[in-house]
Parts: sequence; structure tokens; C-alpha cells
Amino acid sequence: MRALAILAAGIFPLAAIAAPAQFDVGDTHVVVIRPIDNWDPNTTTASYSLDNLRSKNFGFQYIDASGMKVVPTNGGLFREKRSTPLSDEVFKIMAESGFSNKGSHVYFVSGPVKLQPDQMRDFIKAQNAYYHASVIQSGDPATLGSRIAAKKAVNVLATAAVAAFGMNKLGTDAVNLSQYSTLYTDISKLSGGASTAILPVPLPDLDFSGYSEVEVRRVTDNAGHLGEILIGYRTPKTSASEQSALAKAIAAAGGVGTTVEDVEASRTKNYNQRLAIWSECQAKPACSNQ
Repeated sequence: MRALAILAAGIFPLAAIAAPAQFDVGDTHVVVIRPIDNWDPNTTTASYSLDNLRSKNFGFQYIDASGMKVVPTNGGLFREKRSTPLSDEVFKIMAESGFSNKGSHVYFVSGPVKLQPDQMRDFIKAQNAYYHASVIQSGDPATLGSRIAAKKAVNVLATAAVAAFGMNKLGTDAVNLSQYSTLYTDISKLSGGASTAILPVPLPDLDFSGYSEVEVRRVTDNAGHLGEILIGYRTPKTSASEQSALAKAIAAAGGVGTTVEDVEASRTKNYNQRLAIWSECQAKPACSNQ
């Protein structure tokens, strides 16, 4: 376990990160880490998500401003339409790209965690350190698939997606982060709810200086994949600016704007990145002896 301190201190090459979706919507800048872009050692869930992208079908659910879970549908045969202004906008974006709100693949979007722009550098650093630590905690990526099959697990990578992250936890194991000075220091710099927003998902170097505020949302799917939405507001947020940005972000998280080939390439990059992190760890005595 001492290896986590060593790896958390490292910064992996940005070229190894599959490029997230980035776009402007009015006065906002949106960054989407698609859940399906992450490598999945479980061949069943990996194929399931790609098959749904091929058919251009997905569902989505989200937490609204009041904290309530919204489960929209755009209607159809034997289905009653349930929608909100936000979901209607997502449905419109999907339809314009040939996507349908059908099938069993569903994305879940959490409520936002508000971050100050001057927190973003520390937030990105801490999240990348947490990602490094989670890779090492999962063990050798080359054998992860066989270990999943042996345990008949759904997806060991999904454990981090459903676990509540706190100052005294790393993934699902009760680990005191004070043992890992670099990671603990990075996280302790974040005030408010920023530390609870950290996910084991790699982020590129993003510059939100000069923005009014930034919101971070977790995205998971029912195949156990994990992603993230970041929305930066150049001017004070309004309901209209949030809806426009979030609608396009949800559509992008579900696969609008990407292809099966792009996803496969992203997964390969993510896998190779994990191998590099593991190899770096194994080259250090503290890691190889964990």
C-alpha cells in the first residue's frame, strides 16, 4: 500500500489521456469525460456499451436543482412521455444526431458540486493523483480481466464509481489518506465540497482562470463505467445557461458526437496509460513489495 504515495506524486503524460469532449455553449465551456471512453476489463460490459453506441440508443437520468431524481422518456410505443425542459432539449440534440431514447443502456448524472475557478488547478492535481492510486489498487491491468472473470464480478472498476469518496477513504477500502502525504496534501487544499467531487478519472490540464464558477457532475452508467461533466461559467450562472450547457453535456456523455472507432481508440489509450502507471510502480521497491 506504500506504493500509492509514490504513484500519487507522479504526473502522467497528457498525450496518454484520451481527449475529452470540449465545446462552448453560450458563455459556458463544457468538458465531458465519457464513461464509455474508459477501458473496461470486463468483456461483457465493454461490448454491451459499444453495441448500444452502434445502435445509437441510450437513456439518461439526472438529479435536478431540488435534489430529486428525474427519469425522463420521450414516449413511443407503449411508453408514456415523461419530460422536463432539460430532457426535451437533450432529446432534441439526440434526435438531430440520429440517437433514440431506447434500449437498456442508461446514464446517471449527479447533481453539481460547485468549485471556485482558483480551486481547479489543485482539484485536477488531486483527481489525477487519486486516479493513479486507484489504478495501483486495482492491480496489474494485464490480469485484471481474468481476475474479474474468476470472481464473476460485474466490474471491479465500478467500485470506485459507487463508493462515496471521503477524506478517510480511497475507493471502497478504509484507508487513512494521511499515510499518502502527497495525495492527502493535494486534497486538503480543497475547501467546501470540492474534495467530495474527486473521482478516479484522469483529467487534462484545464484552465478556468477568469471564470465565474465551475460545476462538476459525476456520470455513471448501468454497465459500471464512470465519467465526469465539468461546466465552466464565464459569467454568473443562470437557469437558462445551465440548461443549455447541461443538455449538450448529457447528450455528449451518452455518445453523441463520437463513434465506435473513437471509443475503441480511447479505451486503448486508457489501457496503455494504466499499464504505464503499473510498470512505473513495479519499478519501485515500495510498490513491488506491497
